[in-house]
Amino acid sequence: MLVQTHFPRKLAPSRYDQYLASGWFRGSVMLYKVDLLCIESGIFGVVNIRLNLGQFSFKKSQRKRMSRCDKKFTFSIGTAKPDAEKEALYSMHKERFKGFIHPTLNEYLTSGFHRTVFDTREVCVYDGDKLVAVSYFDMGEQSMASLIGLQHPDYRKYGLGIYTMLKEVEFGRSAGFKWYYPGYVLDVPSDFDYKLDLGDFEYYTPTKRWGAYRNFDPSATTGSRARGAMRLLRDRLEELGIPFAERFYPFFSLGYMAPWQLEFLTMPQFYELAESEGRRLIIGYEPLNDEFRLLDVGHTDQFNHLVRMDHSAGLDNEGEHFMEMLQVRRVLKKAQDCTDMMSDLVAKGWARPPGMA
Repeated sequence: MLVQTHFPRKLAPSRYDQYLASGWFRGSVMLYKVDLLCIESGIFGVVNIRLNLGQFSFKKSQRKRMSRCDKKFTFSIGTAKPDAEKEALYSMHKERFKGFIHPTLNEYLTSGFHRTVFDTREVCVYDGDKLVAVSYFDMGEQSMASLIGLQHPDYRKYGLGIYTMLKEVEFGRSAGFKWYYPGYVLDVPSDFDYKLDLGDFEYYTPTKRWGAYRNFDPSATTGSRARGAMRLLRDRLEELGIPFAERFYPFFSLGYMAPWQLEFLTMPQFYELAESEGRRLIIGYEPLNDEFRLLDVGHTDQFNHLVRMDHSAGLDNEGEHFMEMLQVRRVLKKAQDCTDMMSDLVAKGWARPPGMA
């Protein structure tokens, strides 16, 4: 599965360790596992990473940063207690997030429930009495999962997001934890790569093992395969003169989560060939089944309320991102090779004659 979700009603610390070690991570009150993301400018493979705290040692530059911040600020580590001051930091910081965004810190951590199955702690950083940074992490039995770091924009020059991560690592080492999981990076260079500067990471491989990140092969990811298939499809459409509009579809993951019998679109990117009265003829690549599909899809506005999150401004740009849920009405063709599909489109008159605009 490209997307898996689990809402645990109870979760022993050792069981949480097992989930983390199997490539899962936490989002609000849910555990989820994804191979692919559709955010901002495209589709990307997800690469889970972890740090072995038993083999970790602080770099000179990290010790220097910690010493400098320790002298200027005070910090505390304790049970997570979101409040108005921390909500204000979240509100200031969330414009930097990409993709879907929880509207509040409380929603991010608890989805509005009074308590969760997770043992969540916070690192608070103060300049005098003023809260200038906070980060959150979960504790398992031998593992820590770093969730989110927030810093006041006026203090950005101090790198307090990195500072709180270093404080989490320092805490984990002193408390005897073995693994530190800071979530994921993408299979191409991105804003997430700051995490990699922390130390020598392991990554969760396509064979469901952990290996040294220095051996990571970006061509082996689902993201790479999907991008390659869509480039091939685009090239063939352009060669044949078939007009299309490129669309990214961030809601694709909901197609894997839906508890109902309707079939929702699960392609993170597609090319729209035609549209009429809310119905769309689209062509794209289905990563889970490794096949190209020609589909008739339609709007399902009645389900849009299920997405209780805001989204970053980049998902509104130039209409490239389709931000409504789509239901598959008809599967017109499936193929492992897009050649047959293109032949059908040509036979049905979609290709422009040579020389026509």
